[in-house]
Amino acid sequence: MTAAVPQPHDVDTPVHVVRRYLDEIYHDGRVEIVREICADPVVRHDPGRRTELSHQDQIDRIGADLPQWQPFFTAEVLAGDAEFAVLVWHAAGRTAERTLSGIEVFRVVDGRITDVWNTPYSTEPWG
Repeated sequence: MTAAVPQPHDVDTPVHVVRRYLDEIYHDGRVEIVREICADPVVRHDPGRRTELSHQDQIDRIGADLPQWQPFFTAEVLAGDAEFAVLVWHAAGRTAERTLSGIEVFRVVDGRITDVWNTPYSTEPWG
């Protein structure tokens, strides 16, 4: 099966923006793309906690994580509508033995991620 080529009207959809987040920031290591596709601040919603991260906070957080294990994310599910994208993911380390799985919901407004809801991560792959 071949991947659909994004059409001009698709480039700012939540699914496309989240795909860029994975591919360009995490897989290619281009953390500066945060400034292009994320709001300033992004609000991260975790159980019991809400955290606002500036562009620099996001770049620092991701930049500290990438060298430790170079995660490669597989999107088990990536679906959305005009405002939200839901990502069920599995990440395997490319440079270290590490596995994480999680579910995240992204709100995208005007082509930028504004909010992310996270479940606690698992150290096991999806069954």
